Amino acid sequence: MLKRYAEFCYDQIGSYALEYLEYFQDLRPQLSKANIEVSLPEYVSMIFFSTISAFVFTFFVLGTLMTLLMGPSGIFMGLALSFVFSVGTLIGFYLYPSLLIKSRASRIRDSLPFATMYMSTLAGTGTSIPEIFAIMAQEEEYGEIATEAGKIHKDIETFGMDISEALENAANRTPSKDFKELMWGMNHALTSGGSLRSFLSERAETLMNDYQRRVESFAEQLSLVVEMYITVVIVGSIVFTSMSVVMSSFTSFSGDRIVMIQMLAIFIGLPLMSGMFILMVKGMAPGGIR
Repeated sequence: MLKRYAEFCYDQIGSYALEYLEYFQDLRPQLSKANIEVSLPEYVSMIFFSTISAFVFTFFVLGTLMTLLMGPSGIFMGLALSFVFSVGTLIGFYLYPSLLIKSRASRIRDSLPFATMYMSTLAGTGTSIPEIFAIMAQEEEYGEIATEAGKIHKDIETFGMDISEALENAANRTPSKDFKELMWGMNHALTSGGSLRSFLSERAETLMNDYQRRVESFAEQLSLVVEMYITVVIVGSIVFTSMSVVMSSFTSFSGDRIVMIQMLAIFIGLPLMSGMFILMVKGMAPGGIR
């Protein structure tokens, strides 16, 4: 879907985007690490086309709405808001690869201890490195690691790279520091004649210890989040309900209005706050326990 949209944008304004390509060279390695299968000229065209489209669309909608509400002066308000939306679109597309890189690095780090342990088992059975990555590429449970393994296997089988070169390419394009160190370590074990099984076993143990430390840290943080949830959501809702009843006697609000505010807080506010806490916990949790 993204590839088709990028190609469409390049067909529309590609020649114009090429003139400004030098200002976006820092995005080239980010696109590779983010696994965005779009060339830099196509992505820059997509940035420009989306920004222009956002400005035109929001100016038409908001300009019309503001003119109806405020009169002729609403056009300037619509213009200002359209400019803000278009700048936001530009910044969003520019930052999107870096956000994907962080997300992929986090997912790789979560799955890497288990994937390395599995690779160690395969190496112990005498499986060759190309076959190891071919098998790993089919294991969808490892997520981004399966994607990286598929690229390595493709480099070896399709592009004819030797194993060492394929591992170096994988180390240079991965967004994960741990996976990069794993690739360089496997390459060193291969070129120096060391035991791949021993290296993977030791590396899996190191990664698993790091994973256990993160789980223990998460357990401590989770206890604080639970206390915060009880204080803010549960106790806070009780206090709010009681205080709103008390305050109603000192204000001009009618009883029906107080009841309406309480219902909005309970049936809308509480679910929203609970959802925010759930998202926060999911973001804190290491992979495998979400």
